Amino acid sequence: MMAAAAQAQTDDTTPFYVGGTLGVSRVSNVYREPNATNDDTVTSVGLLGGIDQRLGRQHLTVDGSLQNNRYATNSDLNYRSYSLRSALNWQTVGNLSGVLSAKSDRSLADFNIGNGIDPDDLVRKKNIERNDEYQAIARLGVTTRYTLEGGWTQRRRDFSAEEYARFVYRQNTGSLGLYATPAGNVRLGLVARHTKGTNPRYPVGLAIDPDTSEVVVVNAINDFTRDDIDFTTRWTVGGHSTLNTRISRSKTRNSLDLLRDFSGTTGAIGWNWRPTGKLQFDLNYSRDTGQESVVRAADLNRVYTTWQLGSSYSLTGKLSLSARASSNRTRRNGESGVNLANAFDDTKLYNIGVRWAISRGFSLNCQYDHASRDSSVPQYVYSASSYGCTGQAILF
Repeated sequence: MMAAAAQAQTDDTTPFYVGGTLGVSRVSNVYREPNATNDDTVTSVGLLGGIDQRLGRQHLTVDGSLQNNRYATNSDLNYRSYSLRSALNWQTVGNLSGVLSAKSDRSLADFNIGNGIDPDDLVRKKNIERNDEYQAIARLGVTTRYTLEGGWTQRRRDFSAEEYARFVYRQNTGSLGLYATPAGNVRLGLVARHTKGTNPRYPVGLAIDPDTSEVVVVNAINDFTRDDIDFTTRWTVGGHSTLNTRISRSKTRNSLDLLRDFSGTTGAIGWNWRPTGKLQFDLNYSRDTGQESVVRAADLNRVYTTWQLGSSYSLTGKLSLSARASSNRTRRNGESGVNLANAFDDTKLYNIGVRWAISRGFSLNCQYDHASRDSSVPQYVYSASSYGCTGQAILF
């Protein structure tokens, strides 16, 4: 919804930076409702900071931002957001190396998320979303033809609105993979992944509260597991084109009977092409369950197909253009006790932007975004857009 500030970069002699941002955006259809005209102007003031420091063989990076976002009309939606990214790339004298990373975000959640929210009770109140991810990766044999890699990832998601309880989850994923480089431009991998997680408050029905005589939502714990066997490839052509693929045999199990288990083939393909030093294209396509392709939905029993197309072009050394389009769609064949044979949900996003590096420490970013959804549930259908600019000042 807001024009995002560009990440600052430090040079080789300055291990840290601090700065600030000021942005103004015009947002249409704030609550993402059908045929709605609830437009508003959002002003955002933020602070930036970061570290980029080498410690012998190790490399530490930290980037963070804190923003105060205020609505001109819908003041009850005013909120503070933040974003934090950190990573430690480490290596030993031998062929052992890895990465320790953490990231955390806090923002205003999307309104009208669909995917099971009661269409007659769409959330209009402030709903704060928080996402955390921690990851550890270790590699043995980086400079050799064969590489053994093990990893662990923890993800957590929370919402302040009780109506979004079904999308709250915790999960841990462990992986072990063997990678081979039969040729200088080809890399093959075989990876086993195991995921174990929980939806702590998944709604399973309604009941009458004996104390208040009001209808309340009954929640239950859904524990889930997922096992994957991945075959991956990475092919680099002439230094200008890189193709990545993944084909997986995936199996998911849920402890709640109302959530169907999944067993099938998932996968993804990504292509990055740099025809010139100024022009770049990237294309990504995936077919996966909701928690992997649309993490905010945490729909383990639905399969989504997603594609993204992006490009960037440097007009001059200070002026650059960017554009991006994406589509996410699902076709549902039904859930336990509910006939959804003809159910569908298609979401499309478009973005164009321009960045002007006025000087070494000052830049201006302007962008336009459009989002729309078509769904078999009429209340989930909407169209919305936003446009605005953000100025950024960096003090090294």
